[in-house]
Amino acid sequence: DTNIYIYFSEPMDNTSITVNTANTTCSGTIQVLNLGDNTCVRMSSYVDWSNSKYFYFVTSSDLDETVSYKIRVTTGVKDGSGNTMSSQFQTGSAFTVDKAD
Repeated sequence: DTNIYIYFSEPMDNTSITVNTANTTCSGTIQVLNLGDNTCVRMSSYVDWSNSKYFYFVTSSDLDETVSYKIRVTTGVKDGSGNTMSSQFQTGSAFTVDKAD
């Protein structure tokens, strides 16, 4: 039951925030990379709240606790004024999940 939250410093254009809901290809402007097999996590949905600054992403299945992940935000995202990011962002450190019993 891992959900992912992303906070932007300014309101974003919600139509530019997209996720891959079809398969494990790395498409969409928000991607969760599976470093174990170099694919992306399939997402089921996302929701924005708080003036389009906070976004809540739901994976289509639980993340694997034996795999490391990174988050990528592509230059396709736009702020509320229509400006795109100047460069792609990717978390520097990978993260893992720990499942409680």
